[in-house]
Amino acid sequence: MTAEEHPTVPVPAGYRIGRWEVREPLASGAFSSVYAARATDPGSVSADGLPADAALKILTTGTRTPRQLSHLQELARRELEIHRKLQHPRLIRMFEAQTIDDPERPGLDGATVLVLERAAGSVEDLLGRSGAGPLPAAPGLLAQICEGLAQIHRAGWVHGDLKPANVLLMADDSVRLGDFNLASEMEGTHAYAPVFATPDYTPPELLWSEISEQGRQIRPTADIWAFGILTHLLLTRTLPLPGGTPAARRDSLLRYARGREELRLSAELPEAWRPIVTDCLARSHEDRAMHDAGTLLRRVEAAAGTGPSPRL
Repeated sequence: MTAEEHPTVPVPAGYRIGRWEVREPLASGAFSSVYAARATDPGSVSADGLPADAALKILTTGTRTPRQLSHLQELARRELEIHRKLQHPRLIRMFEAQTIDDPERPGLDGATVLVLERAAGSVEDLLGRSGAGPLPAAPGLLAQICEGLAQIHRAGWVHGDLKPANVLLMADDSVRLGDFNLASEMEGTHAYAPVFATPDYTPPELLWSEISEQGRQIRPTADIWAFGILTHLLLTRTLPLPGGTPAARRDSLLRYARGREELRLSAELPEAWRPIVTDCLARSHEDRAMHDAGTLLRRVEAAAGTGPSPRL
């Protein structure tokens, strides 16, 4: 069963949330589900400058232990905060936020609902349906993804969960970064993030980092590492660290981080991209910190042949 067929937060088709009617499920993650939605009164939302079609991201709070509930509330708070503070061309746009009040449905009662731009799909979808071999659109996509990272970092935030499922593709083929559950605002040299991550996109220093009551320290270089993994995947259809399972790839990462194994990039990785990926996947935070998202963007645009973005 796919995430769409068995969503994390089950919501029946036709369920009303404010002025929106829930349609089919679009995606599901560990803490939320996304549904297509249609305005119950298209004329009314149009008058407010909203589209007739949107995506509802529902972050569950029901039927959890107090500790789980606290974590979920923190994730919802983070996502709401970054949407309210940041409005950039490469970030998915939030139109409004609501809280479900439905005591008869414990799994939904109290859930936070974000009304977002409706994307046509994600990079994960694209990789899944485009078969084997090179992905012609990859260089242009990577330039837009890096632009989104540069926008987030310049605003003083760390995304914290960059991966194919969180890179959204719009109907006009443009890119938006989404899913800011783990996003963190910088406090000086670092931020604090919840102890959740996607192993294949997590830099080595976070695998053994200390965890305080605020979470674990995370810095923009974590996003730079994830971008390197994503770049290698989009350009070669393979992950740069060997292993047939997440556990095996984690072992490879540990050996690499400790200097027992060298980075072995795919022979399919184009020459222009090899130094970019190598710098993004430097073993230590200190080495990666030499390459911020802004300078990285110019190198990516040159490799992709897209020209400099006028937005930065």
